[in-house]
Amino acid sequence: MQSLRLSFAALVLGLVACAGSAAEGPGSPEPGAIQSAPNEAPPAAAEGPITCGLPAPVVSEDPCTKDAECAPAEPCHAHACVAVAKAKPRTPDTVCSTMLDCKSVDANPCVCHEGHCALVPKPN
Repeated sequence: MQSLRLSFAALVLGLVACAGSAAEGPGSPEPGAIQSAPNEAPPAAAEGPITCGLPAPVVSEDPCTKDAECAPAEPCHAHACVAVAKAKPRTPDTVCSTMLDCKSVDANPCVCHEGHCALVPKPN
């Protein structure tokens, strides 16, 4: 009987706690949300497409004659490309984040650029 009373009391307290947030209604902003004045226009979206890539090639000192001779310098989010022999290999215990880095091999290819391994802006 005692445990039934405690269970009922916990249920009532839970309902009371939820009632406060339900009273705000479905259209209420989330806590900490920034609101604009009722007559104020929402912020304008950026014009043009959003791009993700390098502004210019990142060229290494490693010579090459074809793209296959070049690889990312690091196994995760590399910001440079090097000769395959110098590339740090990915091991079974390598764990990379799932974050996209626009200035890395996540979004740009490693190629042989003007005789040197380079990370270059992706082609459009």
